[in-house]
Formats: sequence, structure tokens, C-alpha cells
Amino acid sequence: MEFKNETGENAKYRLGSVKSGYDWYTIKPGDTADIPEHIGDILNLTKIEAEQKMELAQIMAQELFSEEPTGDDAEFQEDPEAEAKYKKKLIDIDGVGKKTAEDIMAKYPTEKELKNAIRQGEEIHKRDDVDEAVKETFGE
Repeated sequence: MEFKNETGENAKYRLGSVKSGYDWYTIKPGDTADIPEHIGDILNLTKIEAEQKMELAQIMAQELFSEEPTGDDAEFQEDPEAEAKYKKKLIDIDGVGKKTAEDIMAKYPTEKELKNAIRQGEEIHKRDDVDEAVKETFGE
């Protein structure tokens, strides 16, 4: 079920089992997450109804398709070798697979942007173990 964090604070929860291990996740204020209903209720998150989901998807699509690449983004898109090296460097981190690397690259298209975000103390990924590993690898 889709939930939105309107509590004003980070909401942390864990998923997994004793056998397979647990992963910790963080939902920032204003962010949405598709999580089990009982976890959303425990964390006092707001349920997103079907109409709200459609409106949110339309807004995200408009934002996504309205931006033209500029500056570093435009240069980065023209250099597939740099993109491949960046992706490989992410995948080489323990706990980061192809999908997680693509998620991070969607948020931070260039290695330079990722390093700037780390310097500013931003959360890189919602899984805390991945967040720490990426910061350790790309932090200066």
C-alpha cells in the first residue's frame, strides 16, 4: 500500500526475517513509499488513495519530461564511457546491485552530483546500509 510521510520527521522501519536478515529503510518527510499496511499504520503515515496516486504520477511525469539536460547533465549523456564507469563503481559496492545503482544514478546522474550530495549530508538511498557504503566509497 502506498503511504506518504507527513509527520515532519524521518520514519525508519525494517523488513526481512531472522533467516534472510533485516534491511532498514528511511522515509523522509514528504516522501512516499509502497510498504505493508501495518507498518504504515504503526509509523502514523498517511495512506495515499487511488486518485492521489494518479495526480502524483501526473506531476512526476510532467517534472520528468519538462526538464532539458543542461551543463554537466548534457555532457554526461554524451559520454557513455563515464556513465559505464560510474555505474560499475556503484555496482562494485557491497549491497548495491544493478537496480539500486540505477536508482542512485536516476537521482544523481553524475558522479560529481553524487559527491556534492554526500558533502551536503544528503541521504543517498533509503536503505541505511547502502547509504553508508556509498558515502564511504564516494566520500572524500
